[in-house]
Amino acid sequence: MNLILLDSPSTFGVFHKEDRRYTHIYRILGGKVGSALKAGVVNGPIGTLEILELSEQFLRYRFLPTEEPISPYPIEVLLGAMRPIVARRLLKDLTALGVKGIYLVKADLSEGSYLQSSLWKNREYETYLREGAEQGGNTILPIVKLYPNVEHGLREWSEEGKNLVLDPGASESLFSIQKEWMSLNDGPPVLRVAIGPERGWSGRELDLFIRNGFIPCRMGSRVLRTETAALVVVGILVMQWEER
Repeated sequence: MNLILLDSPSTFGVFHKEDRRYTHIYRILGGKVGSALKAGVVNGPIGTLEILELSEQFLRYRFLPTEEPISPYPIEVLLGAMRPIVARRLLKDLTALGVKGIYLVKADLSEGSYLQSSLWKNREYETYLREGAEQGGNTILPIVKLYPNVEHGLREWSEEGKNLVLDPGASESLFSIQKEWMSLNDGPPVLRVAIGPERGWSGRELDLFIRNGFIPCRMGSRVLRTETAALVVVGILVMQWEER
């Protein structure tokens, strides 16, 4: 936890012993009265949390905002629905990397029940976004949306951008497309990448993506798991953005 994430911008607040933030500060960080820790408000400013009182039951603090949060990278990740246990890890890691949006779709070759999980229905996913933000040291949470199929998503992904769809059979590599993009240096578009479920995108879905301006690309000669591919691609896109 590289940042204590607060729910409210109030100057004063309390964590009770049942709160994992209390546990982290008390047990892991060894916080004491007077300790100053990096903190921030969900989707709000970053600043300093000062411990005013600490006991076995609660922690009372004062929060002083000092800076605005870092804007997310203009990267959106479109994912074929996956097992909830995988989605939990990926939500956390993609948030830590600083993506702008994470969109889940019921792909032709993904299991429909995955999007019926309590992870989505009960908004449990917000917990993993918060953990990712705490790990990444920033307060901005990505937009998360679910779609019943690719067609519904494509109708909403109308913002102009540079769009990729991963396909192990594509003729172009991600590297070659990136080199071309870097040479253009034509402003800050959204970088959007579509990554299929474990069984991949169907031929029908690939055709839909291509007709809507997505460039098919491969990452290499290996077929990666959705989780691995997503983190590798986003890591590459983040580095590309930083090198602008």
